[in-house]
Amino acid sequence: MLVHYMYIVLVFLHIFVIFGILLLEDRNPTSTLAWLLFLIFVPVFGLFTYLLFGPTRMRFIQKKAQFAYETVSISLAKYNISTNVNQLYQNNKLPYRTYALIKLAEQADSLPACSGNTCQILLNGQKTYQAINEAIQNAKAHIHLEFYIIQPDEIGVALRDLLCEKQSQGVEVRVLYDAIGSSALTTSFWQPLLDLGGYAYPFKPAIMSFGKRNDRIDFRNHRKMVIIDGRVGFTGGINVGKEHLGLSPSYGHWRDTHIKICGPAVLCMQQTFVESWFMTTKEVLDQQRYFPTTQQRQGNAIVDIAPSGPNSRWSTIFRIYFQAIAFAEERVWITSPYFIPDATIKEVIITAALRGIDVRILLPKKSDNLFIGGATRSYYRELLRAGVKIYEYKKGYIHAKTLVIDNWMGTIGSTNMDIRSFKLNFEINAFVYQKEFVEELAQQFCYDLKEAHRINLHDYQHMRYSSRIFYSIARLFSPLL
Repeated sequence: MLVHYMYIVLVFLHIFVIFGILLLEDRNPTSTLAWLLFLIFVPVFGLFTYLLFGPTRMRFIQKKAQFAYETVSISLAKYNISTNVNQLYQNNKLPYRTYALIKLAEQADSLPACSGNTCQILLNGQKTYQAINEAIQNAKAHIHLEFYIIQPDEIGVALRDLLCEKQSQGVEVRVLYDAIGSSALTTSFWQPLLDLGGYAYPFKPAIMSFGKRNDRIDFRNHRKMVIIDGRVGFTGGINVGKEHLGLSPSYGHWRDTHIKICGPAVLCMQQTFVESWFMTTKEVLDQQRYFPTTQQRQGNAIVDIAPSGPNSRWSTIFRIYFQAIAFAEERVWITSPYFIPDATIKEVIITAALRGIDVRILLPKKSDNLFIGGATRSYYRELLRAGVKIYEYKKGYIHAKTLVIDNWMGTIGSTNMDIRSFKLNFEINAFVYQKEFVEELAQQFCYDLKEAHRINLHDYQHMRYSSRIFYSIARLFSPLL
């Protein structure tokens, strides 16, 4: 009898979720349809999955993040970290397309573009870890880290021990790590750092997120960011773990890209970290030592640091990508481990190809997720028909997240070309407006193509029929991935 009543309650709850919540949320129709199919065909599991992952509750997330931004911004306004590029445009020293993208980013995330930076492209884990370790060793005041994944392997332990060494020297150390991405970490991992007075906090612990009415477990912090003394910053696709050195048998050779920035743009990275820190700990890091105003302008690169996330009202990185591709006149070269775009990004890419733009997309041949890999390949046919050139990287696994537009803009960051990165995850990208930087990034793209196989319509049409069916099924659920 009890089972009978529980079944009735479950049925009514199921109906309530479908009609009382899902259909009244005014979500994207594609996403709504995907959830409806999931709830109908997998009713029990689908129901609990939706209750855990489905309700957007964006208003609460936006209000919470807006409060964090306002609290931090009010405290930091006195340091005047902005660099105005309006004069460059008015003096005809800045092309309209560059100026328009910078204004778009500034209006969307309120962070300014900064001139006078030097940028160094770091390829793969070894060079990136060497550069980060050297910067940490030279730290004088503080070290701030924000990572999606920190593994408790030899790479993670070496980083922690180095941080402990600097903390013992009087350098302030703060670490933010994602609770889901870094789930392999135990509570004791950071104890040596904590005992020395350092700080390490998980971003949105899963056990606290579950069941909270105003939170979502799948809003993850996917950023990879290191800031040293407010003067040197790193971001890109590389987390902390031995797989990034090609030492994982599951992946083999790991191809990735990071960027080192020196100059005023690091202050924008610092502000992004300070906001994340406040959202996690409720502590405002507003002391001037975190925002040195005597920045040396050694380079000539204009850098726009763009954070984005579920708290972003305008989905900043998504809109910059869209407008940059729409502005392209010669080439759009994309590298990403995942490719599950929404309709808007897909159409602007197809439109660029139909305009005669050289559109190339470099993806891994072997995905780290079978379902996501299938959903990615489901887009191949329509992209190929439009003239998009698709390549699959064969030499191990490519995890880089880069975009090259003509010869005037290149970006490196944590953002994948998928709905999750554009809408759900907390991400950060460095958009660099410097011809030399863009050319170097483009040259590396061409070098990577030598290790890739170009896919054509003949390849796709001769794939096994069962594989193509699987790809189509996976795509139905792409809004959920």
